[in-house]
Amino acid sequence: MSEFLLVILLLMLILCMGLPVAFSLGATSVALIFLFGLPLKVVGATMFSSLDSFTTLSIPIFVLMSQILLDGRVGDDLFEVMNSWVRHLPGGLAIGTILACAFFAAITGSGAATAATIGMVAYPAMIERGYDKSFTLGLLAAGGTLGILIPPSIPMIIYGTVTEDSVGRLFIAGVVPGLILAGLFILYAIMKSKRGGFTPMPRTTWNERLSITAKNIWGILLPFIIIGGIYSGAFTPTEAAAVGLVYSLFVTVVVYRTIKVRDIPGICLKSVPTSCMIAIIIAGALLFGRVMALLQIPQALTEIVVENKMSALTFIIVMNLLMLLLGAMLETVSIVLLTMPLVTPILHALGIDTIWYGVILTVNMTMALVTPPVGMNLYVICGIRNDVKMKDVIQGVFPFIVIMILFLVATIAFPQMSLWLPSVMK
Repeated sequence: MSEFLLVILLLMLILCMGLPVAFSLGATSVALIFLFGLPLKVVGATMFSSLDSFTTLSIPIFVLMSQILLDGRVGDDLFEVMNSWVRHLPGGLAIGTILACAFFAAITGSGAATAATIGMVAYPAMIERGYDKSFTLGLLAAGGTLGILIPPSIPMIIYGTVTEDSVGRLFIAGVVPGLILAGLFILYAIMKSKRGGFTPMPRTTWNERLSITAKNIWGILLPFIIIGGIYSGAFTPTEAAAVGLVYSLFVTVVVYRTIKVRDIPGICLKSVPTSCMIAIIIAGALLFGRVMALLQIPQALTEIVVENKMSALTFIIVMNLLMLLLGAMLETVSIVLLTMPLVTPILHALGIDTIWYGVILTVNMTMALVTPPVGMNLYVICGIRNDVKMKDVIQGVFPFIVIMILFLVATIAFPQMSLWLPSVMK
């Protein structure tokens, strides 16, 4: 236990020095290697093997695909389609925004990309119709969080890599919770909109709806190709990412012609910083986990939990409180990689289903995307217009955080919400 306290103190000290998370984890690992006389070759071997993974390969492909769809303005088309079907309802634009977020999330797996893409087109439309500014900003920030819960999900890919769980099963487990959370956002939007303050839009005719849907059918088909291919067993998540990348290029370059061939190198360069950031964090975090394993810290923590007869429910509650605290300080990838090497042995010892815990963790991480001061989606939404202030975004997103907390409790209380679909699709 003394080793664990030393590790935590050393990591906190390096983090407080302002070093990025990836380098803090790496520096802590190297320091521990020298302190405890561990073999130095662990550094090179672990960092190389952490990135030499077929599953991890899907991450930069999904990131590049997300950038292509972002630059190709596919999200604009999805918003137009969803809006045409629901705009006449109370809060129709708000409902269309959440549906577009859920649909775009099923394509990209990125919360930030979802918030940015849908936010750019939905914000001016909602403000023009008289929707409250804070509510609109909060809706967009919260809607973007669906990007990490509705598959494909980058945090779920990383989680599966660390825990050695099937990424496909994790994706399947996230479908029902993702749709339910989207439904709760829609319900709140309807209740908020019924109080008035916005101008309803006229109902579109069936011919208009079918025409708009047919016009944008190529973009609509993409999530069905990706998710359907994974669920049917036609291809793995990494192969699904490659198929989605080729299809997204075909749609944006050949069909919609929103991207020209000469634009592709620039789009690839735009995706490099995000892919490299994730790769460096993975390398640093898995090195940290390897050093923890050599020091037998996970085993010691597991023994403490078992000896004190901590129940599975108590452990999950404690971990979620810790995740809420970490979510206010770190981004999702770092949290998953920092905690799971230590937590996974305890989950097995307590008999906790790791697929279920993966969904719980991802639901918790949706809040990390909108929790000040580090919430990524807060900054993304602030960047969509010059007149958007951070205080307005935080004020608007607070009710959605409350919804997420209640939904997190429901996810813990009803495991079958996450486990039913994977059990049916075995």
